[in-house]
Amino acid sequence: MPSTRRPDEPNLSQGFGSITDDLRRVLRIELLRGTCSVTTVARFFSMHRRTLHRHLRMEGFAFRQVADEIRFEIACELLENTDMALSQVAAALQYSELSAFTRAFRRWSGQSPSAWRTSHSRVRKSRRLHKPRGTSLPTDPDGRPGQSDQLPLSHVKHTAE
Repeated sequence: MPSTRRPDEPNLSQGFGSITDDLRRVLRIELLRGTCSVTTVARFFSMHRRTLHRHLRMEGFAFRQVADEIRFEIACELLENTDMALSQVAAALQYSELSAFTRAFRRWSGQSPSAWRTSHSRVRKSRRLHKPRGTSLPTDPDGRPGQSDQLPLSHVKHTAE
């Protein structure tokens, strides 16, 4: 029986992922690069922007909807896992002004970026309480700082000479 699928449509029944999943992966990189237009992204898929729109529509999505979801995910990661200023987060996501980012974030989450960061700061505070791995000085068997052949300190620069 001949296929009714057009040649430019992906064949999702052969085990390939959905175009929306692929788009999410591409957008995660391209949003931070600043080259996130539908035309540019469609070129990654070797298709015209209208074809990309059609495929997304068949899966129940729109390009802007998927791009906004990824922007929100990245914004949440940056707010929760870094101490970047809100203006830096906005700039990283290619917003022209902090106010535009704040309006978009409020639309996505129902609260301002600073309020969201405050309510999700539990993880950030607990990370600060732990010592970073590999930076402790060697200790003797009693737990006091001492000499050890495991960690040579010859690479430490002495500034008060």
